[in-house]
Amino acid sequence: MYQRIVLSGAAILAALSLTAPAGADPVSDFYTGKTVTVVVPSGSGGSFHIYGQLAAQFLAKHIPGKPTVVVQNRPGAGGAKAASYMANASPRDGTVIAENAPGSSILPLLRNVKFDPRRHNWLGTLSVRTYTLASWHTSPVKSFADIKKMEFIVGASGVASLNYQFPIFLNAVAGTKFKVISGYKGGGAINLALERGEVHGRFNFYSGWTGAKPHWLKENKINIIATLGPVREEVKNVARVRDMIEGDMNRQMHDMLDVGLQVGQSFYTPEGVPADRVAALRTAFANMLKDPALHAEAKRRRVPVNSNDYKHIEKVIEAA
Repeated sequence: MYQRIVLSGAAILAALSLTAPAGADPVSDFYTGKTVTVVVPSGSGGSFHIYGQLAAQFLAKHIPGKPTVVVQNRPGAGGAKAASYMANASPRDGTVIAENAPGSSILPLLRNVKFDPRRHNWLGTLSVRTYTLASWHTSPVKSFADIKKMEFIVGASGVASLNYQFPIFLNAVAGTKFKVISGYKGGGAINLALERGEVHGRFNFYSGWTGAKPHWLKENKINIIATLGPVREEVKNVARVRDMIEGDMNRQMHDMLDVGLQVGQSFYTPEGVPADRVAALRTAFANMLKDPALHAEAKRRRVPVNSNDYKHIEKVIEAA
């Protein structure tokens, strides 16, 4: 009887081994048939949206289970609205990924907010980018020195955005006369404001110009006055904002704001996502960065890929 039971048990196990999938992957099983959302912290029409689209398009190829990946725009407060949503309301199962608004990287150091970038599960950076200050071609402001002589109206999306933080900072330490009009839903809206004459200029990534408004560069519709962050070949000879700031303490404050530019267009999930899914998403992001198709599409859309892994982002955030 005992031998018969053992034989029967062995037969059952053999049958189960035939029906169970070999090398079953719980992460792949979870993502199969799912939809993953990439949250973009701005409206459409600007380079943030382009990077969000690139991540959605190419991450889909590399996440186990091949889920559908879509973009959702959550503009507001220069990226703080999206970051607060991720920290407090988004699903924590790995189905929501957010693009970081660079200015929000150091916002907790400046004011009380409902998110902490140190708690994000960082996946990696698509690009760190050169930041520029530009004036519209009809503006009398042609140089940084001019902004110390006359009011210069610039558009901004909100307090978490670099296009708000930098002009306010420069007014305090460099004697500039920026007037900041905030509340725009993203770079696309600020560009429209430039065309309509609502503002005289704006802070923007250089690849924001090449990606969304390349003809403005070709037609000299904008004047690049100064640059910040990583140096880009096309504007390497343009004045650097840091060089126009006096005093060690003021330069240290500049370097703190510059942290956002070093974090760049990075992506993350909220804390609480299961560790195996975070690891799978990090691997998928790393594989996406090696994908020649991603680089070809980024080149076609005139935006750079200047990437970092998640460990680099963690070090930059912790050092801030």
